[in-house]
Amino acid sequence: MMMNCGAMNATTPSSTSWSASHSSKIPMLLPRAICSTQRMCCGSGVHVDACVSTNVSRNAKDSMVWSGTSPSLYSKQPINKFLLPLRALVTSTSQDVPIASLIGREKVGVLLLNLGGPETLEDVQPFLFNLFADPDIIRLPRLFRFLQKPLAQFISVARAPKSKEGYASIGGGSPLRHITDAQAEELRKSLWEKQVPAKVYVGMRYWHPFTEEAIEQIKRDGITKLVVLPLYPQFSISTSGSSLRLLESIFREDEYLVSMQHTVIPSWYQREGYIKAMANLIGKELETFDHPEQVLIFFSAHGVPLAYVEEAGDPYKAEMEECIDLIMEELEKRKIMNAYTLAYQQVT
Repeated sequence: MMMNCGAMNATTPSSTSWSASHSSKIPMLLPRAICSTQRMCCGSGVHVDACVSTNVSRNAKDSMVWSGTSPSLYSKQPINKFLLPLRALVTSTSQDVPIASLIGREKVGVLLLNLGGPETLEDVQPFLFNLFADPDIIRLPRLFRFLQKPLAQFISVARAPKSKEGYASIGGGSPLRHITDAQAEELRKSLWEKQVPAKVYVGMRYWHPFTEEAIEQIKRDGITKLVVLPLYPQFSISTSGSSLRLLESIFREDEYLVSMQHTVIPSWYQREGYIKAMANLIGKELETFDHPEQVLIFFSAHGVPLAYVEEAGDPYKAEMEECIDLIMEELEKRKIMNAYTLAYQQVT
């Protein structure tokens, strides 16, 4: 059976794939993994614990602690230089404060960040242009950065016909906006049940509603405290990193946003709720097989260029592999001891 562990619905160019096969805890790096099981199940779930705060301790889900008002959401330094302060923001050891006394008359907002996707076939080419015009997707040497948009135009026009065929096969557009809107609504309801009267916003990186549009609505609503939550379980330069870099540039240029208290959740792959949700999906699917103990669990994740990992220090590969280990540990607690493999998709 197959589990899709990535949160992207579009591919990045020049990606290199890794594979880690596991029947034990020792990862193996292979050129590519091949799965020949008779039945495949694709699942991609996003589960966030009801109390959405970057500074929530694992044993105190009914408390929130807000970070300061620094506008620097994302550094332009190499990722290994900004990961530490970003992680510090997430794992602050500040004293927990009861929700009721913390919120008071403040207006709380949660901004969900996602990739975005074309809603019609006519949207496909401009969506692809936006994707490939992002320097976090195609990284050109400084001397050739003036070619970023011409290259994006060339690639988007060349790839649009094939991409349109794919979107046509699933109804003529990406379902990502509908899914993300539904997640936002469920999160809003859950927060209100926790006595957190927050508004939840959706900001897409490459298509409507763009992050800029969400920020304008946040300002119109007078939000004073904001939680920024990328809907990518694992952090990568090309996903959460790109969205946070854009958000930082917006914050830097806006006086209202600079003074707003905000906190960022760069990744959440290790959260107990997410791990259990993924284990539930796998366990449920295994029950449909005649001999579930013989089924190989195939985890499929989007690849990123090796240079991101080896040169820029992108933690995506390490976080993905840790995530899979945590899922398998949870399954082992349930007496599910199947062999499994993790492969990174190679884009051609």
